[in-house]
Amino acid sequence: MSRALAFLGALLLVPALASAQQPCTSDARHVVNEIYRHMLERGTDPGSQDWVNQLANRRVSVKQVVRAIAVSQEHMQRFGQGNSREAVANMYRHILGRHPDDAGLNAASQVAANRGMTAVVDQFVNSAEYNQSFGDWGV
Repeated sequence: MSRALAFLGALLLVPALASAQQPCTSDARHVVNEIYRHMLERGTDPGSQDWVNQLANRRVSVKQVVRAIAVSQEHMQRFGQGNSREAVANMYRHILGRHPDDAGLNAASQVAANRGMTAVVDQFVNSAEYNQSFGDWGV
């Protein structure tokens, strides 16, 4: 009886695991919408169509779009100024999708103070954590 229940449980769990491991969408418009929503905390605008076209034609990767938006004038003005610890925390949230740990926040704040926020963006986008979580094409 317990074997039958275990087998039934496994059958019910496998489809959920398989669907959780599906690749991200290849719909460039959807990808750009999500990047804008997550990083700029707003919807897209007519200027976003260029990113859609470049992604659809594989002239840029998602990772390149994330970096470009992170260092954009709008993103830096809205989220990358002021208290460098707050700006670094925003970069953690927008680029890595999580809140910073104390050690990481301290180290990245030091990078921001010494080399600027663009260096922090590059450090995050080129990190093993980013590559493991998102790679070049993940959202």
